[in-house]
Amino acid sequence: MYRNALRSVRATYCPNITKMEKKATMQIKTIRLLVTALLLTGIAQAQTGARVKGKVLDENGAGLAGATVNVTNNANNKTVNTVTDNKGNFTLEDLDKTFLYHFYFTATGYKPDTVKNFKVSAGDNNSLLIRMHAAVNALNEVVVVGYGTQSRSRVTGAITSLKSEELNKYASGSFGQQLAGRAAGIQINDASALPGTDPQIVIRGISTLTAGTFPLIVVDGFPLSEGSSLNAINAQDIETIDILKDPSSAAIYGSRAANGVILITTKSGKGDKTKLSFDAYTGFQERSDKVKLMDGYQYAQYSTEARNWGYMSKDQAHRTLNDDVATRKANGATARDYVLNYVGPWLGKQSGLTNTNWLDAIFKTAPVNNYNLSLSGNNSKTSYYISGNYFNQQGIILNTGLERFSGVVKVNSQPTDWLKVGISVNPSYNIQKFYKNDASRNSDPLAATLIMYPFFPVYNADGSLAISQQIKANTPEDGALGENPVAIMKMTTYNRNFFRNFGNAFLEFKLAKGLRFKTMLGGDYTGTNINYYTPSNVGAYRTAAPKPAAASATNAAVWNYITENTLTYSKTFGKHDINLLAGYSFQKENGDSTVVNGTNIPDDNLQNISGATSFSATKSAYTWSQLSYLSRLQYAFADRYLFTAAIRRDGSSRFGQNSKYGYFPSLTAGWIISKEYFMQGLSWLNLLKLRATWGKAGNNQIGAYGSQALVTQENYVYGNTLAPGYAATTAPNANLSWETKTAFNVGFDASIYKRFSVTLNYYHTTTSNLLLNVPVPAQSGYVTSLQNIGKVKNSGLELEFSGNDIQLGPVKWSYSANVTSNKNQVLALAQGQQQIYTGKNSAFLTKVGGSIAEMYGYDVTGVYKSQADIDNTPHIAGTVVGDYIMRDLTNDGKITTADRRGFGSYSPKLVYGFSSDFSYKNFDFSFSITGLTGRKIYDNSLWLMESGESFGVGNQYYFQNRWDPNDNPNGFLARPTTNLSANRLNAQASNQFFYDAHYLRVRMIQLGYNLPARLLLKNRITECRVYVSANNPFLFTPYRGFNPDATSSNVLTSGAADSNYPVARSFQVGMHLVL
Repeated sequence: MYRNALRSVRATYCPNITKMEKKATMQIKTIRLLVTALLLTGIAQAQTGARVKGKVLDENGAGLAGATVNVTNNANNKTVNTVTDNKGNFTLEDLDKTFLYHFYFTATGYKPDTVKNFKVSAGDNNSLLIRMHAAVNALNEVVVVGYGTQSRSRVTGAITSLKSEELNKYASGSFGQQLAGRAAGIQINDASALPGTDPQIVIRGISTLTAGTFPLIVVDGFPLSEGSSLNAINAQDIETIDILKDPSSAAIYGSRAANGVILITTKSGKGDKTKLSFDAYTGFQERSDKVKLMDGYQYAQYSTEARNWGYMSKDQAHRTLNDDVATRKANGATARDYVLNYVGPWLGKQSGLTNTNWLDAIFKTAPVNNYNLSLSGNNSKTSYYISGNYFNQQGIILNTGLERFSGVVKVNSQPTDWLKVGISVNPSYNIQKFYKNDASRNSDPLAATLIMYPFFPVYNADGSLAISQQIKANTPEDGALGENPVAIMKMTTYNRNFFRNFGNAFLEFKLAKGLRFKTMLGGDYTGTNINYYTPSNVGAYRTAAPKPAAASATNAAVWNYITENTLTYSKTFGKHDINLLAGYSFQKENGDSTVVNGTNIPDDNLQNISGATSFSATKSAYTWSQLSYLSRLQYAFADRYLFTAAIRRDGSSRFGQNSKYGYFPSLTAGWIISKEYFMQGLSWLNLLKLRATWGKAGNNQIGAYGSQALVTQENYVYGNTLAPGYAATTAPNANLSWETKTAFNVGFDASIYKRFSVTLNYYHTTTSNLLLNVPVPAQSGYVTSLQNIGKVKNSGLELEFSGNDIQLGPVKWSYSANVTSNKNQVLALAQGQQQIYTGKNSAFLTKVGGSIAEMYGYDVTGVYKSQADIDNTPHIAGTVVGDYIMRDLTNDGKITTADRRGFGSYSPKLVYGFSSDFSYKNFDFSFSITGLTGRKIYDNSLWLMESGESFGVGNQYYFQNRWDPNDNPNGFLARPTTNLSANRLNAQASNQFFYDAHYLRVRMIQLGYNLPARLLLKNRITECRVYVSANNPFLFTPYRGFNPDATSSNVLTSGAADSNYPVARSFQVGMHLVL
């Protein structure tokens, strides 16, 4: 009632107020409608905005909880952030699809990561997968130092560490090849690139004359036998490799450490998530050498010139080039003075003739495949790693290759806080196809091509192999009598199969705080079976088919086992840190082999040695053992002053009764200057450390019975009766001991801006008590005695520098480089002995004051082009126009052996390597190079191709540069000849045949791509990377032979090469997948 009365009064006396209320009411309604419309619009926009789902993983593939995700856009820099859940997942809502977003990921203990300019699409189809890596300070990385580990900042020895991700970019079945160019002081020589053959690994130069040069390989604490095949170790199972280069670091391994120590740590299970990884690559290989032989037309001319020169040079007054075979015979010519009776059509340049390139015939494009599957994981008590690998590399030479099946099982567990247990098993089975290498050039397919003339075909018209055609054709004229190498490679069987299984098991007890006892038992078994069969329907050198079939069968087995017990104690009190080690080790090896040879096998289809009618057999066996005691003290004060002392006592059955035990001590000291108070203001300097080391190590790589009197089987004829028996050869030596290397090393390590580092080392080593066989008086009843005599030194500089995570705009760059210079010198030989000549034509000289195996010969200065040149220049009797001019170094008017001099050696003056890695968004690009300078090779195959000896086929270089008075008067290579007899210096060792073999090799190029997260998350894939790569795509060298790393296994003839298997160029496509 009152409300209605009030309205009436207001309407009567205040009409304007009433109108205003009505207007306000309408405005409120309008505002309500607008707000509602705006809200509805916002809701609609929210419903059409973008959502991003993502996952952050650690480096082991486990979800990373608590990682912060900050997001900004390119329009207004508005920031949105979130945190990953306990499985590493995160979600961001309502992102505008018209913006580009920048994602920033951070987590405590991990390197930050970014994704820039990420474009979202409407809806839920946006995903990110981020893998964060632990922000490990390189100075705190753990380095394996032998019987323990140490943080890198406290390492005082010369140790290089490599990680698997660095090595596996070079696709190879051998980790030894992956080391090339990766570390200073390490030289990797692919002396033979035959699949399944280990490279030669030299650490800080050669320091022996006759003992072994193999470094000691230690896998998960188990020292393998010297010379163990590296092919039993799958490179993809390796986590890290630590190389102990100086005896002070390696002295803890005593008498086996003189050649350096390579410590391999295999992968273990990590993270709290089971990880399934699959790696595969497939590709092809091809030859990369520079050898180019003469074709048929060129060789016809070359051979004819040589035979005519040979004929005319002996009696030019009574002989002419037009003399036929009958006339030449009447004039006393030898068969090699006759022109080959079948080369007329090639001399006449007729078309359509057989023109076989025998190198092309034996080389092929060969496939290579590698598949690796691994399963790993870890929980609070147990970690495991299981892998299986299949590797198949066919060789680029016919019927060569390697097929390998290998696996790893590694389990570590800590069931209680006072006990750790572990076991690892590494089985492998290898099938290697290769060729028999004996005294015949036909046994080696590369050597065989050099004595196969291009006039003869590989196959007959009906497609069958052409057998013994050259042998039959060349017999009358005494030409090369080689068999078709393609036929030999295809029809001959030579397989080497071996099974190997090595591993160890350990128990580690925590006895008290800081005090631990560890006992380890390891074993290594290798069983080898070699089968060789050559059928009757293929010829051999100088023997045409058919011939008696022959076979051989070899069975060998090696058992090696070790037991070690170590006690360690670590304690920190105040500024003092100490770590003590004491241990005991016993290792023993037994080996035996049986070789059975059989001939006259009646049926080639059987190819079974049991069918032979004639047999011979040999049996051998050996055993050696070693007993060792070791101890080490590591001390650090205030984390700045470092000191290590170690000693090992080894006893070996290989050495004399009076010298079975030896001591190998070492001392090291370091000063971390960057941690001094007066350096604290230099925030950019992360590390500056000085190091000095001294130590001794031994080399025990000799036969198991080197100190004992050795006998060999001999026969003696009494009248008409053959009496078999044995005769003494090597005298016993009760004082025989190991070679001892004493080394001094100084160096420094520096790191700045947490990205750049440099390491410099200078070393000086002296190896004494060198092992040499020396003659003994005949009345002793012996021939030689193995003695400790002589001394060798090596000195050099090593420089390593690197940069990591360098930001170049949107590109991230890392690099590493190293360079090494080493000088080798012989200080002493046997008493009264100043020099040792070795090799073909005594081309290698090891003398006091010089280097080991220096190439030694005549100094060629040109070619005699007239008789007047000969008459006016010192020469030897029999010299003719076209021969080499030798320098008269003694100025006595004669050319004698006294006019020879040194021309360098196989050991390079400088070795270097460089690797670089770039990443841009999902792409990565890597490459590495290796190289060396100052190397010489004395190559018997190149000698045959370039000496003018027409018995073999020359190369294009010789054909184009040989001297000929009419066709090539400016030639600088000696004229062709049919027989380089010993009295002609053209055949002798000289600088003409000491080939420069320096090179720069592009070792690896790889381009990779990580698949986008949206593809991975949909399929529950953690990581997937695909790549294409090339191994050894480019080689720059003046060397014209097959392989610039070629060398002999004999130290005293280092650099002696002869058709060594060339390094292949290969191209691969591969993938890395993690679930």
